[in-house]
Amino acid sequence: MATITTPSMKFAHFQFDPQQDLLGEGPLSEVYRARDTKLGRTVALKILRAHAEIDPEADQRFLREAVHTSGFAHENIATVFEYGEDHGTSFIAMEYLRGRTLDALIAERPLPYEEGLRIARQVTAALQVVHAGSVVHRDLKPGNIMLLDDGSVKLLDFGIARASGDTKITQHGMLVGTVLYMSPEQVRGDDLDSRSDIFSLGAVLYHALTGQLPFPGKSFPAVCMSILDGSVVPPSQIRRGFPGPLEAMILKCLKPETEERPQSLNEVDIALQAASDVITPRSIVRASRVLRAKLAIEPFQCGGEDDGACHRIVGSLRKDIADDLARTKTLSISILEPDESIGGAGFDFMLGGSFTIEGHAGSLELQMTAGARAADGAYKVLWREKIEHSESDEWTLQGALVRAAVRTVRRRISELALSPDTSSERDPEAAQALSLAAHEILHRGTTRHLLGATTRFRRALELDSYCALAYAGLAEAKVHKYLHWDGDPTFIEEAREHAARALALDPSCAEARTSLGFAYHITGRAADAMREYRLAIQLDGDEWFSHRLLGALLGRQGNYKHATPLLQRAITLRPAHIGSYDHLFQVLLQLGRKAEAVEVAEQGIAAAHLRLSSVRDDQESRLHLASLLARLERPEQARAAAADALEVFPRDGYTAFHSSVVYAMVGDLEAALEHLAGARQRGFFIRSEMAGNSDLDPLRGLPEFDSLGD
Repeated sequence: MATITTPSMKFAHFQFDPQQDLLGEGPLSEVYRARDTKLGRTVALKILRAHAEIDPEADQRFLREAVHTSGFAHENIATVFEYGEDHGTSFIAMEYLRGRTLDALIAERPLPYEEGLRIARQVTAALQVVHAGSVVHRDLKPGNIMLLDDGSVKLLDFGIARASGDTKITQHGMLVGTVLYMSPEQVRGDDLDSRSDIFSLGAVLYHALTGQLPFPGKSFPAVCMSILDGSVVPPSQIRRGFPGPLEAMILKCLKPETEERPQSLNEVDIALQAASDVITPRSIVRASRVLRAKLAIEPFQCGGEDDGACHRIVGSLRKDIADDLARTKTLSISILEPDESIGGAGFDFMLGGSFTIEGHAGSLELQMTAGARAADGAYKVLWREKIEHSESDEWTLQGALVRAAVRTVRRRISELALSPDTSSERDPEAAQALSLAAHEILHRGTTRHLLGATTRFRRALELDSYCALAYAGLAEAKVHKYLHWDGDPTFIEEAREHAARALALDPSCAEARTSLGFAYHITGRAADAMREYRLAIQLDGDEWFSHRLLGALLGRQGNYKHATPLLQRAITLRPAHIGSYDHLFQVLLQLGRKAEAVEVAEQGIAAAHLRLSSVRDDQESRLHLASLLARLERPEQARAAAADALEVFPRDGYTAFHSSVVYAMVGDLEAALEHLAGARQRGFFIRSEMAGNSDLDPLRGLPEFDSLGD
């Protein structure tokens, strides 16, 4: 077998320096940065060691790594260019990646939550592709996760991966892989499925975010016994303030029994997204997590042996904390004097504390109480927390304690904003019922319905200020308001804030995802909209509005194949909402399935008549009825339906706009222009539809039409 000993050499058609270009090595292989002399590109060249015969399976694993990796085309999986032999030594040429492995990073420090979630979601995306190919990775560990310089992540090393059901690689009871992150079934040598990789993913995230192994041990047998025992220290006991949704997801991944873990990576991805929204809301989805509050800071008490040093520091310590907290715009801060009463001051919270100093070490114990007395006349203690720090000089010590105290108070007040106040009167069931009723009214279409629905959503929040569904409904209503009130972008911002608030209260609220997607959708951010719609559907397979909106969006993009089942599902879920029939008709027509399209339109017409017989003011049903009649080339009936809509709501911008669309479809261009101008005059944001709505094509090129877009 070939031996590499020269300072600079050529191996097969690759050129490299075996000393300077060594990227890494293991028991069976070495990896070099090399130049492919045939194609003139830099590659990572993995060469099987000459003494690999110590492991009779080495050649088979090496080939298997090349075969499996080359079969996956995904941005988060390293690309294999070539597999071959040179003088009896096997090699794999793959893309050269600039970066560092995750194990090198977490050796320095636990990852920030944002960074950990970003890495986790990319690894999850890679594993979804692997599992879709009926392959189990089986060696997921930090050393096999490469973090590139541009922030992207690559999953490496498929040397012991195997296809589901393949029993040729290992026998029962044989361990292959890195034991620190193995699942219990892998430790036992049992057959594995995708849930083993999910366990390993949880173990990797646990290590990356806490800095400690989930199953520690001083020896190989001790680690195995720890894994089989299944006892895990919750991350929040290791890292203070560990986010609850993220901890719950990791601990679920680490369940000993496969049936208790997430059953697919889709489930993992949804949990990661939910955790991400709580931990790091995107700037465009600003969660209303900070409570607007009036905070009174009481005098701090002194303790400890060095009473003089304590009194020297404690006054300025309290003032610096107050000054820093006052920079938070949502907090109003007051400093109380020792004999000052808070009676009638209307404070929401009171912050007290005691300070002790022993040598270079300072300890500040904070306590927050409610600003109003409880029924028993006492002030309710909301939380206590001790902050300790050591510094060689008092000035530095004071600064460190102030920074830590301010972070603590801000975090705790944010948590209080999301924690239901059990002392207040709440009626969650009534709030939920009212939100559902408001949503049904919202979808009748007109400005009057929009305002009525908004009032009901707000009334629901009066019944229960922690009702996620009401916030989700308000978010959707704000998007409609954007359309009804001249495209004012502040309504989109408010929609995103309401959606983020709903998700902060309930990460599984599918309606909030739909509303957020709708906000993206209506402002032209199609990729973001589709992501949110898909997340909504994953959270709740019966979330009909996401099915309809995603189907309509895909249809507009020409993806008729995937739009069809979504719209069919929307109709099945809500047969009384006629817009889905209208969208599906157009999609089926584009697929050349005219007979089916006509059948769908007839069903929609019948459903609209049925709906209007019981809900006379459902304007959306009436306008989509007119649209379907126009599509079936029944112009007189379409005109009659449009005229009926205008008679029922003669001064409504939504009605005027959609009537103009119907008149354009049947060729009444003068009436179409008249009602389009009327829609704009009444505040409806027609520019959002003028560019992309193909039903308005008969009007394009007319000066009157072009002037309406100015």
